[in-house]
Amino acid sequence: MRRGRVAAFIAAALYAAVVLVAWSSIQDVNDYAGLVAGARAILAGESPYDATTWPTAWQHLGTQRPDTAVYGYPAWIALVFLPLAPLPIWLGSLVFTAGTLALATLAARSLARAVDAPPIAATLLATASWPAFLVFLQGQWAYLLLALSIATYRDLAQRRDRRAGAWWAIAVLVKPQLFVVGSAALAAYLVRARRWSAIATATLVSIVAVVVSALLLPGWWTPWLGAVVARRLVRSTQQPTLAGLAGDIAGDAWPLAWGIAIAALALLIVWSARRAPEHRGAIAFAGFLSLSIASALYSWSYDQYLCIAAGIVAIGVAAPPARRSVLIATLVLFIPVALALWLSAFPRYHDTGSGLLPPLAIALVAFAAARSRSAGAGR
Repeated sequence: MRRGRVAAFIAAALYAAVVLVAWSSIQDVNDYAGLVAGARAILAGESPYDATTWPTAWQHLGTQRPDTAVYGYPAWIALVFLPLAPLPIWLGSLVFTAGTLALATLAARSLARAVDAPPIAATLLATASWPAFLVFLQGQWAYLLLALSIATYRDLAQRRDRRAGAWWAIAVLVKPQLFVVGSAALAAYLVRARRWSAIATATLVSIVAVVVSALLLPGWWTPWLGAVVARRLVRSTQQPTLAGLAGDIAGDAWPLAWGIAIAALALLIVWSARRAPEHRGAIAFAGFLSLSIASALYSWSYDQYLCIAAGIVAIGVAAPPARRSVLIATLVLFIPVALALWLSAFPRYHDTGSGLLPPLAIALVAFAAARSRSAGAGR
């Protein structure tokens, strides 16, 4: 037992060293350096939405070189990063990334306890899966988004609707394109269940963010919509999403193939939830979260970190005779398979292959639901 713990500690230390070394090679130019750029511009007395100055502002701000004519995020993102803006890029990036990773790990373990999955498996998925590595390397939002998503589900399950509504709104405000389908499914459930306080709170938080950002950075909407939103959407068929895969398969008819894939996966999630009624809420949450990531028109491989919720739920849902095989399949999916799909982008020059990960995560949940205790009792 002691040797096993020592080996686990050494493996964890080696993994952490690899992550930090890889991160240090791009920490000055990764996405955190782009996220904090808007806040640095504000502190410097400049507008991050001025197309005449923004393309060259990165040179004196010491941030990531932009690929859009204005700051690539909504104004509330620039305002949120003001406390980190005075810090050196490397320190702010470490605080942001390590801090949100800690939140994600705690949330993953909370989800594991809720569905009776092994917490160690949840910890491994949260910290050492391939998407987890990408999130750290890129200084991206996905750790925080996973924590907010799980907090929304857990608070709804415990009837804390106002708090759940706040978490839901914050997640959508951070990356709205990732939560279109998930938000539609959640809103439909809340309306059907007449849980109006969650919807009211989410609406109020969103309104406050929009109003405050408009007051502090007036006029930002027009240049952001014109320079950023249109540019992001036209790149959809090159992304690791269902839209990207549909473009590979159906060419110009990709919207039709995309819609069919979304509908088919949604039906699979509903079937899975009915197959295992004991875990209906967890299956619907994890399934539609993964489908929301898959169906986004603009998304990258690091966003698929949110799909580890499906892996955790699948492990917990499976009855003991099948749990070990589901556990192994989950770890294989999110570590070597996810890595192989990502590497497939290099010879093909685009990353649509990674778009298979969310559908495979949904299929894993369906497999576990078919072998759950409640499914077995119903036969």
